[in-house]
Amino acid sequence: MKKLLVAIYLLSILPTAFGQEEKIIVIDRGSGKTQKEKKERKLVDHKSVTKFSPLQMIVGEINFGYERKIDEISSVEFEFGPTLSNIGLTVNDNHYYDPWGASQIGETSKIGFFGSVGYRFYPMDNSKVMNGFYVSPVLKYRLMNFGIQDYSENLEDTQGSENHMYFTFNFGVQRWLSQHFSLDMFGGIGLGYESHVGYNTATSYDGNTGVYYYYWDKNAYDGVRLVLTGGVKIGIGH
Repeated sequence: MKKLLVAIYLLSILPTAFGQEEKIIVIDRGSGKTQKEKKERKLVDHKSVTKFSPLQMIVGEINFGYERKIDEISSVEFEFGPTLSNIGLTVNDNHYYDPWGASQIGETSKIGFFGSVGYRFYPMDNSKVMNGFYVSPVLKYRLMNFGIQDYSENLEDTQGSENHMYFTFNFGVQRWLSQHFSLDMFGGIGLGYESHVGYNTATSYDGNTGVYYYYWDKNAYDGVRLVLTGGVKIGIGH
């Protein structure tokens, strides 16, 4: 029995020596079951993480990120990439095509861009930066461009845009599935300012010539709204 316990003890310290996340605890309750595996939270000590957020494509962003360690409890994170309008949740209710009305317009996708910066604070004790629970204020700017077509072909194509400025307060957890592979899950709430510039077709009658002239009629709005954010980031540690 003593030899068995010694062998189990040696097996239990090998994973720790090689940085694994599992250990074996010996339990003797007279039931014949003397081993129980317990998973421990993996803590890595990287200086930076490169990330990709696949779910952000739903809102028209190809989202790349980079998190960099500042000290033992905080880091800074940058996000950047192109935007693509008129897909998923980027379709705006104010953009329309009315096949039965005098204004027959349609919208096409265009390329824009976005960028953000956030500060991350990891408040948990006995942890390392870029591991576990964090809180993060984030400032983000996003530009969405879209083309506008006149299906009646009276006017040349033109372009509209949407500008977004967000400030959110995010909460998240970054877990390490292996030494160099992380999964970052987050959600947050904040305020956003957005401005929209679009165009509708319009006509003007010239009484002298008796001719109707077509032109693009600009419509614009701006305002502040509540912002909810959330997603998953896949990371590679360095």
